[in-house]
Amino acid sequence: MKNKKGKELSAGFWIFIISLCVILTAVFTVSLIVFHNREPEVVEKEKDGGYVTLNYTSEANVLTILGAVPTADAVGMKNMAEGQYFDFSVDVDLQDAPKVEYEISIIRDKTVSTISDNDIRIYLEKEESGTYTKIFGPEKYTPAKNYSSVGSEPGSMVLTNVKKIKSGTDNYRLRIWLSEEALTTGGSYSVDIDIHADVK
Repeated sequence: MKNKKGKELSAGFWIFIISLCVILTAVFTVSLIVFHNREPEVVEKEKDGGYVTLNYTSEANVLTILGAVPTADAVGMKNMAEGQYFDFSVDVDLQDAPKVEYEISIIRDKTVSTISDNDIRIYLEKEESGTYTKIFGPEKYTPAKNYSSVGSEPGSMVLTNVKKIKSGTDNYRLRIWLSEEALTTGGSYSVDIDIHADVK
């Protein structure tokens, strides 16, 4: 009788372990679905003492060029054709935090991009007193090998790192184009724009 009771407890133990694994798998799957279906137009990073929010007016935080042709940097830096640039803003609300550090990064969408990273040109401007001025590039896409100090992931490219000591809004304009030295034409390239923040 004693041996039989031990077997029953052992079976119950394994049923408990299997049930726990199933529940954890379900929670992880739901978390992934929620993450990949996050609401477009606003990406908010909440930290203790403040908020950092990425705002954009298009349907998604993505810039894609199609049917690209080689373009000189002087032309690409001023191109205002539809689909050639992406305007967005970063809102900082410090609340109880004394300062915040945020990074703007992009990551190549490998499922869409057919142009080589070496043939693409990345250019970022920031609005100052009503005029957009250069803060990054033009440079080729160079993916990071490691996480940045603020949290931009490996494979992404950090375009700017900003430290703020008061709340406010920063406006940016991102452009990408095919290098004039590229040997191919007609390809596509797409990047996701993201923000990572650390409230001090």
